[in-house]
Amino acid sequence: MKIRTLALLAALTGSGLMTGAVQAQGFVFGTGQPPADAAAPAGMRNAKVETAQRLLARLGLLRETPSGKLTPATQEAIRVFLAQNKLPASAQVNDGLLNALRRVIWQTQNWSSGNYKGREKLVDAQGLREAQIILGQLGFNAGPLDGTFGPQTQVATEAFQESQGVTVDGLITATVLMNLRRAVNGAGASARETVRVLNWPDYIDAGVLQDFEKETSIRVVYDIFTSNDDLQARLRAGGTPYDVVFPTANAVPAMAAKGLLGKLDKASLKNLNNIDPRVDATLRAWDKDGSYSLPYMWYTVGIAWNPKLTAKAYPGHAMDSLSNVFDPETARRFQSCGVGVVDSASDVMPLAAIAGGQAKWNGKSSVNAASQVLERLKGIVKVIPTDQYIDALASGKICVAIGFSGDAVQAQAKSRGTVEYRVPTEGGLLAIDAMAVPANAKNRRAAHLFIDYLMRPQVIAKISNTVGYANANLKAGEFMSESIKSNPAVVPSTASLSRSSPIPILSEQDRQDIARAWSRFSK
Repeated sequence: MKIRTLALLAALTGSGLMTGAVQAQGFVFGTGQPPADAAAPAGMRNAKVETAQRLLARLGLLRETPSGKLTPATQEAIRVFLAQNKLPASAQVNDGLLNALRRVIWQTQNWSSGNYKGREKLVDAQGLREAQIILGQLGFNAGPLDGTFGPQTQVATEAFQESQGVTVDGLITATVLMNLRRAVNGAGASARETVRVLNWPDYIDAGVLQDFEKETSIRVVYDIFTSNDDLQARLRAGGTPYDVVFPTANAVPAMAAKGLLGKLDKASLKNLNNIDPRVDATLRAWDKDGSYSLPYMWYTVGIAWNPKLTAKAYPGHAMDSLSNVFDPETARRFQSCGVGVVDSASDVMPLAAIAGGQAKWNGKSSVNAASQVLERLKGIVKVIPTDQYIDALASGKICVAIGFSGDAVQAQAKSRGTVEYRVPTEGGLLAIDAMAVPANAKNRRAAHLFIDYLMRPQVIAKISNTVGYANANLKAGEFMSESIKSNPAVVPSTASLSRSSPIPILSEQDRQDIARAWSRFSK
């Protein structure tokens, strides 16, 4: 990314949260006398508290989901932040605190190059400039239209995200740019109603959303989550509920048992017969009666690598084995070019258990086996955030990794074919991402219309062609590109599928044990 050099922001002083006006990319960080906003009452949702929570989380000081409520954990995080930066103690969440948080983030986390805590989430300079232009057209001042990510762009993006009712992080990802384009093109301008959709990153075709809006006059508010745990936290949190969500199928039973999902009205779905009965039967391994979910995309979890890089690191070595990542001696051979696992504990741990001698998932013994494998890999194998995995493979920052087949396909496209993917010789995982309706959905009618629309062969084929995942539609093949449907990373051979077992249903105890083990490994 072409980055403009930013002047170093003035140092914080101990005399107050802000002294003097410091300007960078058109944004003034505070004034000499910040407004004396009243402290947000504990237990009440407050926009400034929610912003403070997001910023505290970026600094690693807060782990709870931003709620807009001044919780004890939030108060403690604020206390620690003020103490660390030698600022006066304060119980107030006001503009002065928010500006101080932003200033420290910009000074310490290299936001000028589009990163925070090492997470590369921004689009390229061309896309960033387009986003700045669109933000301006929509009435949000993004600062200079220079294709660089400065604080004014961040603040304008937060304001746009808040206006859309989606997750607010202030960063311009591919999803944010897609939503900006849709907004400036009048998406939903004549809408009579709204459907709120929560999906995985990079998992839709923008044209599908626009076509649905044009046909139905239903506005799509499109948001993303990064893990099934994140999804469940969103469904439990307050705020406007979502209408359609896309959990991994093995998470459906627990979500349904917790009352987070509602039963589908399948009688209202005109395209239900398009679903491949073989995929639907596999889905029943998790959602026994098929009451809560329908298949969206299916995939395998296996091993991806860059042949040019791995050949240099370990000449003549076979790459389709779990040992390349899970055996520490072998993994060290690839450490120089990057060896990793996607940051999805429920997908990686079962494969680590296989590598540890547990061919079939068996609760605590499998968690223990996987934990022992991961413990030996600390300092060797990287944990790659889900929204970085594709780019890490495509750019050659990682030469071998455990992850999702569809992401490997997208990396192949971005790298012009320099990424390979296989189901491991020891066995892989077969998984389905499902379509479901939350129990508290506000617009169940629109939710079912959206799901039914996605079950049209031409529509789901368009999504498969974009995201590189196999769909569950019997009639979609004729509309899919040959390069996608003939790719073994998309549709594995019969032999590879025979080595793949459905991703296990995890008990609540499994989930807790996995979370603890993963936390130790991913530190």
